Amino acid sequence: MKIIRSLIPILIFFGILFNQPLAAQDIKYVKSVVKKLSSSRFHGRGYVNKGDADAARFLSKEMKRAGLESFTTDYYQPYSFAINTFPSTVRVKLDEKPLKPGKDFVVHPSAQTNNKSYNLVWLDDTVTQLKSVYRLIDTCTLHGRMLVVPEGLKNAYKAGIPGVEAMVQRVSGNMWWHVSGGRKPSAKVILKINDNILSRENKSISIDVENKFVEKHETANLIGYVKGSIQPDSFFVFVAHYDHLGQMGKKTIFPGASDNASGTATVLDLARYYQNNPEKAHYTMVFILVSGEEAGLLGSTYFVGHPLFPLEKTKFVINLDMVGTGSEGLSVVNGLQYLRAADLIDTINKEKHYFADVRRGGESCNSDHCPFYQKGVPAFFLFTRGNENHEYHTITDTYDKLPFTAYPQLFGILTDFVDQLRYEPSYFKN
Repeated sequence: MKIIRSLIPILIFFGILFNQPLAAQDIKYVKSVVKKLSSSRFHGRGYVNKGDADAARFLSKEMKRAGLESFTTDYYQPYSFAINTFPSTVRVKLDEKPLKPGKDFVVHPSAQTNNKSYNLVWLDDTVTQLKSVYRLIDTCTLHGRMLVVPEGLKNAYKAGIPGVEAMVQRVSGNMWWHVSGGRKPSAKVILKINDNILSRENKSISIDVENKFVEKHETANLIGYVKGSIQPDSFFVFVAHYDHLGQMGKKTIFPGASDNASGTATVLDLARYYQNNPEKAHYTMVFILVSGEEAGLLGSTYFVGHPLFPLEKTKFVINLDMVGTGSEGLSVVNGLQYLRAADLIDTINKEKHYFADVRRGGESCNSDHCPFYQKGVPAFFLFTRGNENHEYHTITDTYDKLPFTAYPQLFGILTDFVDQLRYEPSYFKN
């Protein structure tokens, strides 16, 4: 018994030692946040039923529970924007057969209230160029009819076809939806329908859609921070967008577990880590959760136009979006713009064996790092890769499909990156 008792302190020491790298992150907490954010309670965190506002209230409470300091009242930075929404009726029938919204079809985000039936006019499957449409179809004959175009006709759904009032594009695979094209309504009728549903045997289509255009949708960014222990007047930023697509009709919800409850929860976990380990906060660590990303990077754009701390004193920004996988590696957007910082990530990864592959990408304005980068602030966008989850802008982007394959590795490479940056200022430069 005495021998066993004498071993207890040693066992405790080694238990702490070996568990320390994993103890820094809290994957249980991250999963709980993602599960809650992607639940029906928040209506897809979009612009119907105040989904993003409900999510903001929840997240501000999490920031307060974490003990973060705030630049404003309750971490809020309010702003507003115009957006088209679909809070009620969204119905489509093919030859009187009802289709399932989100699964069989999606409507263009700019659609206006419309209750009509159309006869279908088909384009050949080989058409890929807009000029071919006008060569094959006299658009003046399409009044009261809907043109069916193949998937290969680039940007047909996104931008529409000039002179074509009603159009449906056939698509294969998952039914993706976007809302960034909904900043103002359009009289055009544009749909996407799953290619397994729509065939040349179908002769007619009827739609019954009600839109609600919101000229001033009230929303907010959330910003908290941990004061720096060495250089409190310099800043390091983690950012993620907490909004998603919301609802298309009364019952069709886009949960947004991967995009981007995963990044939101990771930023909160990092905030808790630096609050509990203030000695690691060499610079003031800022944690920004933005809304309006899905409508066009509106939250991050608003923030850089109305910063709550000097952007010129911001050392680096890391944007996290869709980080719930990792079996195939990590991608670094802007990695070719900031070579020394990307080299540092490579070095850390080789030393710690975090990811099988770290891939550098060039500049791209595809997420919330972009407005910072355009203001001259060094910024990366990090996302994980893996076949275990490919959900994106679908009704099936649910919590149960998100495995968090390499979350401890992601957390480790992020915190190691922050630790190393303070020793080498040149990493901040192009």
